[in-house]
Amino acid sequence: MSTQDSSNVVPEHLLALLKKHWGYDQLRPHQVGPVLDLAAGRNTLALLPTGGGKSVCFQLPALARGGLCLVVTPLVALMEDQCQTLRKMGLRAEAWVGSDGDRILDNVRFGPAQFLYLSPERLDHPMFLARLENWKVTTVVVDEVHCISQWGHDFRPAFQKIGSLKSAFPKAVWGAFTATATTEVLDDIATQLPLNFEVHRASMRRANLRYEVALWGDRDAVLLHDAAKQQGQGLVYVQSRHESERWAQRLEQAGLRAAAFHAGLPAQEKQKRQRRWLDGKIQVLACTSAFGMGIDAPHVRWVFHAGPPPNLESYIQEAGRAGRDGMDSSCILYAEQKDFEVLRQRLDRQFPDKKQVQEAYQWAANASQAALGELPSDPVLVEKKEHLSALKLLALNGYFRLEEPPRLFEPKGQVRGLGTVPSGNVQTRDLALAEWVARKAPNRLLEVNLAKLTAELRELHPHDTWDRDAVQMSLERLDAMGMLDWHPHAEQPRLWWLQPRMATKNVAVPRGRHALLKDKLGAVEAYVEVEAPTCRSQLLEATFGDDKHGPCGQCDTCQTDRKGWRTELSLALDQGHVEVDSALLSFRPGHRKGVRELLANWYRSGDIVADQHRIAWSDRARRG
Repeated sequence: MSTQDSSNVVPEHLLALLKKHWGYDQLRPHQVGPVLDLAAGRNTLALLPTGGGKSVCFQLPALARGGLCLVVTPLVALMEDQCQTLRKMGLRAEAWVGSDGDRILDNVRFGPAQFLYLSPERLDHPMFLARLENWKVTTVVVDEVHCISQWGHDFRPAFQKIGSLKSAFPKAVWGAFTATATTEVLDDIATQLPLNFEVHRASMRRANLRYEVALWGDRDAVLLHDAAKQQGQGLVYVQSRHESERWAQRLEQAGLRAAAFHAGLPAQEKQKRQRRWLDGKIQVLACTSAFGMGIDAPHVRWVFHAGPPPNLESYIQEAGRAGRDGMDSSCILYAEQKDFEVLRQRLDRQFPDKKQVQEAYQWAANASQAALGELPSDPVLVEKKEHLSALKLLALNGYFRLEEPPRLFEPKGQVRGLGTVPSGNVQTRDLALAEWVARKAPNRLLEVNLAKLTAELRELHPHDTWDRDAVQMSLERLDAMGMLDWHPHAEQPRLWWLQPRMATKNVAVPRGRHALLKDKLGAVEAYVEVEAPTCRSQLLEATFGDDKHGPCGQCDTCQTDRKGWRTELSLALDQGHVEVDSALLSFRPGHRKGVRELLANWYRSGDIVADQHRIAWSDRARRG
């Protein structure tokens, strides 16, 4: 594994392809090395920052090399998005998603396709294995390659199958790409893919991003206040689908054009919201990590996090969606101390103890009616959440394959209007929903997804408060009133056995990954708590082994100016009483906690007096 810093001139034939299909005259400096190495047939591992133009680094040389380029990626949304982009360029690309594998793989052979995108879980699929010898694969690309490492933040066991492609396509050149690999993860990648990579590390410094951590006040209320004052479009990252819906509603109530975005939305609804956001019709998306991968959105002016993410790798990737056009942009993490305790508890729930793991294994054995030594061939439907965390852990360690639908356990169901609409003393929401059902499902069963139904009701009745829980409660009330029939159900995971059933008492899983993820959460806590003179940009860059830069000069810690705070507060107090919250909100988010501590010191020393929510100079301070 070697490291190369290539500054060679890009050949004319590559520049001609770049201009013809991408419309660019030149590559960016950090793209040159990976492109030249792959085009020359050298295996390449590239660590590029979010927004670094990663896809061009493998698509351009793969096109120049001819033949078929296999792109293995965990991101279904990225597959579809990039294939559509390639087709618009006049290139032939296929994404193996859904159940139409036969048609897609035939298109690859007879098209013939130039690019095939697929997930690592497809690599041992019979349809894939049956067609390998018919393809001329010249380039194999592993995107989000950090997923191959158990030391990474986003480990996926299926990635460890990728090495089998080396024997299937011995003459192909390999490209491996990531935006979020630590030095430890890069070393692990080299071990699992022993291909003597040329390694390219682009600088992680994004000079136009201003990092801050806001620790003062009610986290959610302060975020809403700051979001309402932002110019341009932004993203608010949250940790769950439910929070995404809740935050979209709160942002709308604060006067912003907002929408939720998460993996639980139907594909068509996700595309619709993504397009409306890209077109500027939505100002802010309240989103989970499902948003942003492979999406070209250079105009994001601000990225807020409503609570800390579980690791710095996720944070730098999500915050990095801001300012891809090079313009100044804000990346603010809003946190409270209790957030970390909640995240630690959530992490502990993801790693059940030995007893719970063995109980889940025994449940799977009973559900499959599997005898000792037997390898059941049929999948098992996981109908309850009770064992899901333990089953995920067992799947992570190779006992099972667990297939989770995109809208796992999300409430949906069938509804039927019964020909009557409530009258009299009923809630406005109930009346609106009953009218909708009467129009859409008069005396017939209609399949509804609550997330989609909630979005539609918001558009029809924007002055009412709608969220998924409220819609579900309204359906239940109307069903109880005899106004409609509501039959809820949810999509459920399926489980396949990968190893013959063993004695339950012998089932065990290593606990090292639990400790690793706790350490990663601890690194986020350290980032949140850091104070001047430590630079936030430097701390983030050091996570990825990039220590070549000085302080950024623009994050909240670099611009800490306690003398300036004292001067500004003194001038305000010289004019009379000062309303505390208004004064603190006038400072940048990352400085408010420090300003609050300054005021507390003045109060303890007798320099100021407090009257409910206002402060003023004390008589002693005035005389002084």
